[in-house]
Amino acid sequence: MVLLTASIILPAITYSCIAPLVLGFATIGLYLFYFAYRYNLLYVSNADIDTQGMVYIRALQQTTTGCYLLEGCLIGLFAIGVASDHRALGPLVLMIIFLVFTVLYHMSLNQAMDPLINYIPKNMEMEEEALLSRERSQSSPDCIEKGLTGTPEPEQQQKPNSILRFFRPDRYADYATLRRLVPNHLETTTYPPEVERDAYFHPAITAQPPLLWIPRDEGGVSRQEVEHSSRVIPITDEDAWLDEKNRIRWNKEKGEPPIYEEKIYY
Repeated sequence: MVLLTASIILPAITYSCIAPLVLGFATIGLYLFYFAYRYNLLYVSNADIDTQGMVYIRALQQTTTGCYLLEGCLIGLFAIGVASDHRALGPLVLMIIFLVFTVLYHMSLNQAMDPLINYIPKNMEMEEEALLSRERSQSSPDCIEKGLTGTPEPEQQQKPNSILRFFRPDRYADYATLRRLVPNHLETTTYPPEVERDAYFHPAITAQPPLLWIPRDEGGVSRQEVEHSSRVIPITDEDAWLDEKNRIRWNKEKGEPPIYEEKIYY
C-alpha cells in the first residue's frame, strides 16, 4: 500500500508546480485507494504482521522525497529561464534556499524520529507514573472523605485554535492532554493463562499445524483422505460437502466452521 500510494504522491508533488491540474487527479486517486485499502483491511486481508507505526515513518520519508523532486524541478526550470530573462534569478535563489531548508528539516526529522523507532521515550514512562500517582492519591481514603475523587482535572487554559495547536504541541498536545482522550471506562481485558504465558513468544514457537478442511463427497474419497492424512496433519471433512453440481457447500446454520479460531486482541 505504501508503494502504491508513493506512486501517486511523488509524481503529484513533483509535477504540481508544472501542471497543478495533476493535484485534482491525485486527490481522486488517493481517495479511491483509501476506500480500497480500508475494504481490504476490514474484509479481505488477515495479516498477522503488526508494523507498529513503521509505515508512517516510511510515508514521511517518501513525502520528503517528493519535495526534493519538486524543488529540483523548479530549480532546473528557473535556471533555464535565467538565460532568457534575468528576473527568474530571484525565484532561482529562493528555491535554492528552500532546498537547503528542506535538507535541514529532513535531518531534524530523522534526528527526532530515530530515538522513537525502536524504543519508547523514558519521559513518557515518567509522566505516566506521575499521573498514576496523582490518581492514586486522589483515590485515597483521606481524599474520599473530603470529596476529592476522580481523575485529576486539567489546568484551566485558553481554548486553542488550529494555529496555537500547530506551534505549541508541547502545551496543547502533550502526553497528559492526549491521555485524557483515551477512554478509561472500558473493562480491563483478561486472558487465559496459556495466552498470557505465550503472548511474547515468536509465532513459530507456539503455532500449531493448521487444520485442513475438505468437503465430503458421496464416493467416500474425502473420508479416505481424512483417514490417511490424519497421521501427518489434522484434517476433517465435517460440515462441508459437494452438491449435485460439484459446488462446495458448508453448514452456515452452525455459524462456526471447524477451522475457526477466535482472534486474540492484545
